[in-house]
Amino acid sequence: MRKGRFISDVDLLSQIQANDQQALLLLMKKYDRKLLRYIYSKTNALETAEEAVQDIFISLWNNSKQIVIIETLSPYLYKAAKFKVLDYYTANSKKIIHAEALLPEYKHQAEPSAENVVITEELNNWLTEEVDKMPDSLSKVFKLSRLEHLPVKEVALQLSLSEQTVKNNLSIAVKRLHHRFKRVENIGLLFVLAKLLNYFQ
Repeated sequence: MRKGRFISDVDLLSQIQANDQQALLLLMKKYDRKLLRYIYSKTNALETAEEAVQDIFISLWNNSKQIVIIETLSPYLYKAAKFKVLDYYTANSKKIIHAEALLPEYKHQAEPSAENVVITEELNNWLTEEVDKMPDSLSKVFKLSRLEHLPVKEVALQLSLSEQTVKNNLSIAVKRLHHRFKRVENIGLLFVLAKLLNYFQ
């Protein structure tokens, strides 16, 4: 095998598809630090970033025969890294506190563009529709807590529920939204949605 720096990603992928573990190691050597820096810059969690990079390459190895590229694996790998960042912020009801880091194109805009306004409106509609599909016990708790920003104690008083019941219902509602959230296929919408869903515990 030629030295890794002279082997194209197309060739490396072809060799990985032929179960060449050395090719995978060369690909990891080429990209793992870049992916680690990217994920760490978004999560500020080194251990999480290290595990995410490992998962990305394991997934690539397991699914290599379904991957088709023209020149480079970079877009595929960075898309996988972006999804790992999203997973980090949606896992275990983790609050999305830095989701805007995924949206550099929006970060410095004094006024949102017409396109972004439309996207945000569509996503607000998405959220409203998903919450309305929930049973009343869940939707009422979610709306009061996450849309009207009432504390758990106030929600419990208004609905004549215990605070623990409010927390339990809120957790169930959030998990339902996580599940629906992961079905959104448009990557641009995913990033804006991640910013919009700033309600996790």
